[in-house]
Amino acid sequence: MKKVFTLLALLALATLAWAQPTVDGTIGSDEYANTAAHEDSGTTMTWTVEGDTLYFAMTMPSRGWAGVGFASEITDRKQGFDMYIVTIQDDAPVVLDMYQAATRNAPELDEDEGGSNSILESAAVHADDVWTVEFSRPLDTGEATDVAIVPGNEMIVTGASAVNMDLARRHERSNRGGAFVIEGFVF
Repeated sequence: MKKVFTLLALLALATLAWAQPTVDGTIGSDEYANTAAHEDSGTTMTWTVEGDTLYFAMTMPSRGWAGVGFASEITDRKQGFDMYIVTIQDDAPVVLDMYQAATRNAPELDEDEGGSNSILESAAVHADDVWTVEFSRPLDTGEATDVAIVPGNEMIVTGASAVNMDLARRHERSNRGGAFVIEGFVF
């Protein structure tokens, strides 16, 4: 019985250690429970699932906008991906909830595709050509423009960066380091 209480106490402490991250544009060394890196792009992603909310953060080198996308599968290139793009608008960083409706064109705001902005909190800093981005969103928004994230299930994560902040300008081709895809990603 003493071992059970010790185990429960350790689990409680572990839960407290990975408390809800603070979405403030800085990523503390012990702020998130999980980390994954895409070495070729220099991108680091960190996340914590707290209840029914995903807290996601990343650092990504980029002179221009940067983005991350989630999908349960690849059907036709990036069509159907749930995208989150950070850029500078009106001299301030902004994180946008977007949806990739078409195979090749730029993603559109969720609101323009029948969804809504599902970002609960966001903060971003662009310094020395590196983005530091944090945002939170529900694991399952129930919207067709957002992928449902099921912790423990594999999914696709993609990232992209551009040479300027103009969202109408595409990222560099993947073979030039402008985009990447990670299959089998697990939150």
